[in-house]
Amino acid sequence: MSKYTPGTANYVRTDAGNKTCERCYPVIFNVPATKALAASANGVMAATNLGAAVQTITTGITSPAAPRALSIVGNVSGITGNVVVVGTNYAKEVITETLALNGTTTVHGAKAFKTVTSVALPVQVHAPVAQVETATAAGTVSTTGNASVVVTAAGMTGSPKTIAVPVVENDNAAAIALAIRTVLAADAAVIALFTVGGATDKVILTRKAPAANDTSLNIAIADGTGEGASVGVTTAASSANTTAGVPYDIVSVGWNDKLGLPYQLTRNTVIPGMTFLDNTKEATEPTVTVSTTALESNTIDLNSALDGTEVNVYLVV
Repeated sequence: MSKYTPGTANYVRTDAGNKTCERCYPVIFNVPATKALAASANGVMAATNLGAAVQTITTGITSPAAPRALSIVGNVSGITGNVVVVGTNYAKEVITETLALNGTTTVHGAKAFKTVTSVALPVQVHAPVAQVETATAAGTVSTTGNASVVVTAAGMTGSPKTIAVPVVENDNAAAIALAIRTVLAADAAVIALFTVGGATDKVILTRKAPAANDTSLNIAIADGTGEGASVGVTTAASSANTTAGVPYDIVSVGWNDKLGLPYQLTRNTVIPGMTFLDNTKEATEPTVTVSTTALESNTIDLNSALDGTEVNVYLVV
């Protein structure tokens, strides 16, 4: 019996004289556990900031362990534009797929990539803005001691953090604000996230990196409490959000649950009841997509999510 080769004429005789039938064979498509990894939102490319110009990323890219269809997702609503992925298919042929961003909705691709060599990212929709918070000091110190500043900020170590600020008798609003700025600029938790600034009676915190607007951000000013507390600092419990924060548009590229098949099929030839995940038969048949012209468009999506266990699929080719 001659070797079977998909896509070429393979016929056997029948008992009907000149009538022949095409030969076919059952095969087991196997993906070992080490390559049947769970879907990943950022497995191919970690979260990456969009910019004012198109970027083509060629480093820091991880190809799927087995040929897989890809996915993309943004970090905030309203992100649009095309992500163009270039790589190779099961046969190491160069392929390209264009996926349109849809905000925070995951967009799944249809082509199975064996390797990914580059990812082109669109321009940002939202220009990033660093949040600015402004507090206003007031009062005249009548008793030397420690005033109190409470800084509240999402992601800041120790938030809300109470910080003692030394002030002296006759310090006015500008002197109180200067004392506060000096102490905040020396606090490790504060300066890890913010640049401290301001002039005259203002104390200003500016986020070092653009991020989503933090509605909890606040600078509260008051006299201290207990022994050694100052007297004369006017209480200002709330500061002003003078510039709202806008995060970077960020895009992640990963892989979904569609596995690439190494055959260009004319129809779904997966044998019913013969798809297994971790040696357990799938109760629901997989979704199979076929193409006679594009190898990368032949995929199988099991009903169960891939989870790093072995996949076995019996099909006829």
